[in-house]
Amino acid sequence: MKNIFNIHYNKSKVHVEVTGTDNGNTEYLVHLPESDLRLRHTEDDEGAGRWIDIQTNHETDISNEIGQLIELHNVQHSENS
Repeated sequence: MKNIFNIHYNKSKVHVEVTGTDNGNTEYLVHLPESDLRLRHTEDDEGAGRWIDIQTNHETDISNEIGQLIELHNVQHSENS
């Protein structure tokens, strides 16, 4: 069973799917109104999180902003568990 949840981004409810892991990094499929975005959450050597757009293999403003919303959802969800 896939882990699917919603976040709010730009005044829209956006569906997010956890699609798996790659080398221990969690990957997400974000269904934005205009297109889908694939993100990978990584951590650098000092433990700082980075949100990579898989298509470009770079961190972007959008990947970072949506990634922070995913992190917020995950923190709120883990507190309620």
